[in-house]
Amino acid sequence: MDDGAVRQIKERLDIVDVIGDYVRLHKTGKNFRGLCPFHQEKTPSFFVSPDRQTFHCFGCGEGGDIFSFVMKIEGLEFKEALDFLAQRAGIPLPTYSMGGKVDKSKPSLYDIMERALSFFRASLKDVASGRLARQYLVSRQITPDAATLFEIGWAPSSWDSLWSKLQEEKVPFKEALDSGLVLEGRKKPYDRFRGRIMFPIRDVSGRLLAFGGRIIDGDGAKYINSPEGILYSKRQNLYLLYQAKQSIREKNRSILVEGYMDAIRLHLCGYTETVASLGTSLTEDQARLLKRFSNRCFICYDSDTAGIEATVRSMYVLQQNGVDVRVVELPKGKDPDDLLSQEEGKKLFQRSLDKALPLVLFHLTLRRTQLEQEETRRSAADDLLRGIAQLSPIDVAPYLPRISAVLGILPHELQEELDEIRSRNVQGNKEGQDRDSSFPIEKEKSIQKNEEIEPLEAALIYCLWNDSSLRQKIHPHDIFPLVESLPAKEVLAAVFSGHSPERLEEHWRDMGEDMPFSILAMGGAFCESFGEDQDSWEAVSSALERKRNEQKFQALHKKMLKGEATKEELALYWGIAKKLKKR
Repeated sequence: MDDGAVRQIKERLDIVDVIGDYVRLHKTGKNFRGLCPFHQEKTPSFFVSPDRQTFHCFGCGEGGDIFSFVMKIEGLEFKEALDFLAQRAGIPLPTYSMGGKVDKSKPSLYDIMERALSFFRASLKDVASGRLARQYLVSRQITPDAATLFEIGWAPSSWDSLWSKLQEEKVPFKEALDSGLVLEGRKKPYDRFRGRIMFPIRDVSGRLLAFGGRIIDGDGAKYINSPEGILYSKRQNLYLLYQAKQSIREKNRSILVEGYMDAIRLHLCGYTETVASLGTSLTEDQARLLKRFSNRCFICYDSDTAGIEATVRSMYVLQQNGVDVRVVELPKGKDPDDLLSQEEGKKLFQRSLDKALPLVLFHLTLRRTQLEQEETRRSAADDLLRGIAQLSPIDVAPYLPRISAVLGILPHELQEELDEIRSRNVQGNKEGQDRDSSFPIEKEKSIQKNEEIEPLEAALIYCLWNDSSLRQKIHPHDIFPLVESLPAKEVLAAVFSGHSPERLEEHWRDMGEDMPFSILAMGGAFCESFGEDQDSWEAVSSALERKRNEQKFQALHKKMLKGEATKEELALYWGIAKKLKKR
């Protein structure tokens, strides 16, 4: 073991920064706290000490230094963790031969990728070889400085220019093949990327894993990417995340686009929280990757049909992983790069960003035409309901009236249908069914029905949640006696805590609490059953007060018949009787 390298790594890397790539950390005094990545928990018990450069979870007992964490989280042996952290720290490590001696002839795959990048960057600057590529970049409004910033390169059109360069640097064929840069031909090896603009793909730690190559002249696929292999897994990475992660943390949002040029253009226009999905189908691994840095994401895919449908799929993948999703709708026929490249592009894009739709409304708008046509109405309705059933009830509650109006059913009936779909999804998941659904199946129920919670209690809380003037006017002591179930009492106490609904919602989401959302959704659906000319608060509070008085009356009546009622209870009995009679 290279003790010197271990010491250098610990000196150069801050454990808070490394763990922060995997866990959302919040400062607590001298330390940082977050949800433990090694076990399921709702209350943060995972602490990181910058002074000691250690971590410890009081829930599961995991702890140690920066190496312990990386070994555990990445599933690595110590030597692999050493390589991983050395690469991040920019510290070169020697490789060893079978005899235990330093083998300078065998560079690591990461080193080979960096050598390839240097070659591509030099090729772009070459007067003759890179002329066509430079002209193309200028036509796309990519300046030389921008090309340098995003490490854009050029793969020459010849069959083996890169392989020849790697041979000069004594890179073995096996390693070149494993890197995905070189292919094995019938007669001799040849380059995978030829005649293409090159975009380097780094992981969240900054390690160079792969390349994307865009053709600019001649036949062939528009884009080709490095193959899945030892280094690279497309589903586990996002383009420009390494550059964007700090901005995502600071702005508490990410912007998700499809392509390399879209992401670069947004960065150049100041939207440095932008990443690209490396394709149109977002994976759960990518969703969890985004969730590490923020639980808000604005999806901005192309406005063509494929892009729109990809947006819908991606939204549900993100939402399922606890990310609050908004959809940015661009003018028809435009992608982010097209829009931002025109004179008023930034203003137009910001306008679209400001008008971003929540998932439910976007999906409803997308299926609106189909819902209005008899021949497609049923399938469109099924598609819509199957989708929004994946969401937390609180995300759906504000839109229940609009959805119910379009579908022609009452809000509470709509809520019941959504609950039924959730129940079937959970059961189907357990039985291995519904594998071909257009939407991801929940791995576990997002809500748990609590039979103790009455719709009237939920409606009461919903009214207070939505009306700040009510919260200021109504005294908590007058309301709490009307609520009996413990979950409802807890939500009611939170509503009266002084925190805004937005802050409470964020807190509940961070803590993984579903019950408050279920209660509010139930209450919202119940309130919608009242007509617009009827005051929901008055109707709900009066009905609940009457119900509680009836319950008290019945209990006191039994005691009176048994001769067990005290004078105070008898007085209360007759007082309640008068109230009930008046009503």
